[in-house]
Amino acid sequence: MFEFRRYKIKQGNKQVRHPKLIVDETDAEYGFLGLTSRKQKGKRHNNFPLFINPKLTKNGSHFTEESYLRKKVEYDKKTKFGSPLPGYALSEIDKMRIRDFIKDKLGKK
Repeated sequence: MFEFRRYKIKQGNKQVRHPKLIVDETDAEYGFLGLTSRKQKGKRHNNFPLFINPKLTKNGSHFTEESYLRKKVEYDKKTKFGSPLPGYALSEIDKMRIRDFIKDKLGKK
């Protein structure tokens, strides 16, 4: 779990470009959160801030730009996702925070 994958669909007229973080899995679907650089979605919906940007540079260090995850866990068929993306790695502190966050969202223990 907690791997980044490319979402292979269009949203509106645009191809989805931001990676998705897989946070849940069923037999046929992945549950995911979108990765973004925006602090808010709309006017009143704050995104979940990450302490360390998961995108890695060519030398293996993390990018310094702020990054966020959308707060809504969405589900879609596994066939709509690519293989795990190289160049993305969550920090251990963010993994712990995300685990706590999705426990509340998904009602899992």
